[in-house]
Parts: sequence; structure tokens; C-alpha cells
Amino acid sequence: MRDQTTVITGATGFLGRELVLHMLAADPAAHLTLLVRGRDEAEAQARGLSLLTGQLQGAALADASVRVAVVRADLERERLGLTQKAYDDLAGRTTAVIHGAASVSFSLPIDEARAINVEGTRRILGLARQAGAHLDYVGTAYVAGERTGLVLEAELECGQGFRNTYERSKCEAEALVRSRAGEQSLTIYRPSIIVGDSRTGRTASFKVLYWPLKIFARGFRVVPGRADTPMDVVPSDFVVQAIAHLRQQPGREGQVYHLCAGPERSATLGALAGLAAEYFHVRAPFFVQPRLFVRARPLVDRFTWGRLRRILVAGRVYTPYLSLNLSFDTRNQRAGLAGSGIEVPRVEDYFANLFRFAIETDWGKKLPGGGGD
Repeated sequence: MRDQTTVITGATGFLGRELVLHMLAADPAAHLTLLVRGRDEAEAQARGLSLLTGQLQGAALADASVRVAVVRADLERERLGLTQKAYDDLAGRTTAVIHGAASVSFSLPIDEARAINVEGTRRILGLARQAGAHLDYVGTAYVAGERTGLVLEAELECGQGFRNTYERSKCEAEALVRSRAGEQSLTIYRPSIIVGDSRTGRTASFKVLYWPLKIFARGFRVVPGRADTPMDVVPSDFVVQAIAHLRQQPGREGQVYHLCAGPERSATLGALAGLAAEYFHVRAPFFVQPRLFVRARPLVDRFTWGRLRRILVAGRVYTPYLSLNLSFDTRNQRAGLAGSGIEVPRVEDYFANLFRFAIETDWGKKLPGGGGD
């Protein structure tokens, strides 16, 4: 029985790491195999085990080290880069698969995005099929692309365009997963904009919503976007708890769950800017249409410099998400979580924790291995 394992991809990402730690704490019998990319075996092992050593100590670390195995793998190679024997052995021990690995770059050429997000998913589907294991696939609500209005959980391809190759490739990957529903056991999860833990603010990813907050904190008082834009924001702990709960439910088979705030719990960009202004004790920002912000690029480049200019340039890929006109239906999510006590908190109730963590870590720079600008 100890040889049986749940295979997880994407464990070295922020959400994947939180999910691994949650599963280890919630189930003392859980044995996990993390598929981790690395230039060599040593690097893969170091990357995989660092998510434990960075968060656990003493007996908890010793216990987790016994229950977690790291396998060097590559989603872009056949058999995940494993020998036939190693692949067959892994499939023979696998009882469940959680696929969260993906390229989240908005600017990759489409062929490169597909190689990771679509073909990588195809190979993980193959592993799950050979193992006879249920697949939990972590996608994104933004497969909705440039749609407007209310997006239902049952909907996917509705003739929509896409803002970037990330959205397009993730839509194609989900379509591939859905096409296997008649022959494989699977569930699809679509988170919206994931921010830090609602209780601690902790995150390792300072993207999308964090970008306007960062430029605001640096003293830039113009924000590209509309004040009335609905911002569907969910904290990482909600997403982790929801996945961990839903994947154990008998009704999960073939379901698609929007792990989103939905119209009921979304806030507007203007409301979030007001919270930021209150936190920083400054006036609320001035909103401009993203297209005008882009046209003003020569002025921005001329009259800003140093760290602020780098932040403005790096974050331009996020501007389309600050003027969206869509929301996500959460009917399946709410039905699946009913009675569990797991629900999306109001963003107003935890936003100060996000600010505090961002400031204390200098937007990720003071994290171990640090990151943001």
C-alpha cells in the first residue's frame, strides 16, 4: 500500500506547493510523487524537496520526506522523459493524478505554449489512462478569452478570441481533457485570479492584480483600467481547500468547477483601488482606458525611470485584465462545496493581509530565492 501514490505536476509553483503541503497535513497516509523538471537528477531533487525544507521543520519535515518522492520528468518529452521501465513502474503505482503544471507566460510563441500546455497535458492524460487513475486538471477561468457577460462552467469554446497565447493554449488543453471524458475519469478546475493566502497574505507570485498595486505603492497615480471592472479574485488557500475537498467527492466525475469569486463575491477595480489608497494613506488613483495607457507609452518611457519604469514596462501584459466585462458562474462550485465550510471570502476582508505581505517582502524580493521588482 505504501507504494501507491498520487502523482502531482506543477508542485514547484506557488499553488502546487500549497496543495502539496495541504495534502500532507490533511492526510497522514498520503504518499505523493512530484514530477519535477531539472537539468539533471540532482537539480530536480533539489527543486522538489525545497518546497518541503522551506516550509516544514523537525518531525513534520522528516515525515514528509518519507511520504514524498521526486521524479525528474519533462512534459515536453515522450513518456515524460522516463525510460519505459520507469514509466511503467510509475503508472503501476499511481492511483490519482493532479495536473497543475503549465507555462503561465503571456508572451510565448503559440507553438511553445502548446508544446507545454497542450502536449504536456496530452502526456499526463496518457499516464493517467495507463494507470487507470482519476485526473484532476487545473486550468484557468480565462479560457473564456475575450468573452463578455456571464460564463458558465459547462461552456468552453464559444468562438471567442484570446488576449494571449496562454489563454489560447489553456483553452486547447481543456478541450483535449474534455474530449477524454467518455473514456477517462477526470475533473476540471478553473481558478480565476489567484492572490495570496487570505490569512497570511503569503504568495510567491506578484502578477496581474499585484501589478497596479505595485505601481500605486511606488507613487504612480494613474492606473490603466475601468473603475467599474469586476475583479474576480480568489485567495490561494480557498483554491487549495476547494480542490482538496472536491477531488474526494463522488459527484466530481466529469465536472467543471469555476474556483472563482463569481458575481456574488467579486469586487470592482475601483473598490480595490480605494482599499489600496486607504492602506497607503494617499488619494485614490486616476483611471485611464488601457488603450490610452498603451498609446502614452512614449510619455511613460520619457518621464519615468529606474524601478518604476521597469515595473510599468513588465506589467503591460496585464492591462487587458483591468477592463474586462465578464463574470464566472459558480453554480457547480457552490453545490460541490455545500456543507464543507469552504467558501470564497470577501476580498475586502483580507486585502490588507495581501498588502502587508507584499510590503514586508518588498514584492517578493525578500522571499527565499526572491523574485519581484
